[in-house]
Amino acid sequence: MNVFIGDTLASLRKSKNLMQKDIALKLTEYGFYVKQKTIYNWEKEYCQPSIEQFLALCDIYGVDDILWRFTGKHKGILAGLNQEGRELAKKQVELIFQIDRYKDDSIEVNESHRMYRLYDTPVSAGTGNFLEDSSFQMIKAPEYVQDPISFALKVSGDSMLPQIQDGQVIWIREQVSVNSGEIGIFIYSGDVYCKELYTDGFKAVMKSLNPEYEDIEIKEDFGFKTIGKVIS
Repeated sequence: MNVFIGDTLASLRKSKNLMQKDIALKLTEYGFYVKQKTIYNWEKEYCQPSIEQFLALCDIYGVDDILWRFTGKHKGILAGLNQEGRELAKKQVELIFQIDRYKDDSIEVNESHRMYRLYDTPVSAGTGNFLEDSSFQMIKAPEYVQDPISFALKVSGDSMLPQIQDGQVIWIREQVSVNSGEIGIFIYSGDVYCKELYTDGFKAVMKSLNPEYEDIEIKEDFGFKTIGKVIS
């Protein structure tokens, strides 16, 4: 049986548009504190993660069929499906779980899976490295937050009134882009913003919901990066 741990880990990371330093950061949520160099060594197979670290990586990458992803060996009800087919089957199962009559009430939900980082740095007062440099506390996501989420932030200011209040905790799904008309977390010119992105093909601006604030036009020379989408 051929096992492709290093190459597969690298491929999974790239499919999520994550850098090695991002994985090192995410592993801290599982209690593992490793350096970016360690991720590099795992992917080059200079060394291997422990079993616990490996399972945490699979959770980060959304791997639910370890044998197939790392050995190519087909077993179980998904045998014969390619990756696209497996993703489609997974989505169908997720839809079924949303229907109460199909749920197994004997299964207890692991509440630790609802714990996320709340960063101490307010959205309007951060720097470009706030996710790496800011301290945080772990808090439980409320039941009404149902979408996949990555972390939480506290808003400072009233620029997003009436939808988002000053001091409100908002929940973020980490992603590299958002659609026009969606509210996201952005780094622009070294500062962190919670704004609505608007694009029309000619220019892009960050808009405040509070009409008392002017739009911020995004210029290429000032550096712009999307951190994630505001879920709630």
